[in-house]
Amino acid sequence: SSDLAKVRRLRYFYGNTEFFQRRFDFTGIPTKILIGRLIALGIYAAFSISSHYSMIATVVGLVVLYAAVPWLIRATMRFTARNSKFGNSRFYFAGTTKESYKVFFLSILVYIFTLGIFSPVAIWLYKKYYLNHLYAGQLNFKLNADWSAYMAAVYAPIFMSIGVIIAFSVVYFGIIGTVAGFSPSFFITGIFIMYAVVGLFIYPLIAARLFITTWNNTTVGNSQFKTDCNQWRYAWIIASNWIVKILSIGLMSAWAAIRIHKYQVESMSLILHDDPDQMMNLAQQEQSALAEEISDIFDIDISL
Repeated sequence: SSDLAKVRRLRYFYGNTEFFQRRFDFTGIPTKILIGRLIALGIYAAFSISSHYSMIATVVGLVVLYAAVPWLIRATMRFTARNSKFGNSRFYFAGTTKESYKVFFLSILVYIFTLGIFSPVAIWLYKKYYLNHLYAGQLNFKLNADWSAYMAAVYAPIFMSIGVIIAFSVVYFGIIGTVAGFSPSFFITGIFIMYAVVGLFIYPLIAARLFITTWNNTTVGNSQFKTDCNQWRYAWIIASNWIVKILSIGLMSAWAAIRIHKYQVESMSLILHDDPDQMMNLAQQEQSALAEEISDIFDIDISL
């Protein structure tokens, strides 16, 4: 099943990732992922069925659907963290459901009142919510970047793509079009090329810049993460992965996933400002005050 496949995939990635002479591990149970997906599917099915009967039922269903999203996101974060291990250390996500709803509604307000212009702030809010509540034993992760860094990470590629479109339009429609002549096929080809270039340029580059912005501004304890990831190399890997997966009808998806994971991991480093032995001792300690909450039955995964 896809649930078992996800567990095996994560165990493979974690088991082949090493840091400080210790390997990572994933201990998730496929049943938990199945339960999470069934809950998400049930909510969606209820909304779909209710939408066929009345407008009121549709509105109510939509409200219920969106109201469940923050809870499901938090449950997924807890499940992934709790089942991730580094040596003898278990990760833990301490974010509350209340905080998840706060971030969710704040993100919606930011999107509405800025007409979507400040939507990267929502990415920053969720990154901050996740990392600032993530622990390895007693070691707390922390995102130190502010919202403007995420605005720059998203909009720099967008502005660059606008420049590329303008330059292409001048050359293709202005110069080549004058020589070759204008025809319906000429215009269609030009529009297709622009969409393809932007699609293979803007989204991969945004993903690269978000990755770099996040990990160059994250600490664990007093130690600083750093990545020497090259944004162009990262974007090329993602874009070429898309092309390979399309051409192979998905058969090369595993190869593509390993390729980007390998580059991400190999670009990462941790600048230690703590004594390594003391740091590992802290990492191996449990969050004893939260032990009861850790066993919460609602630790599930909806594969967001």
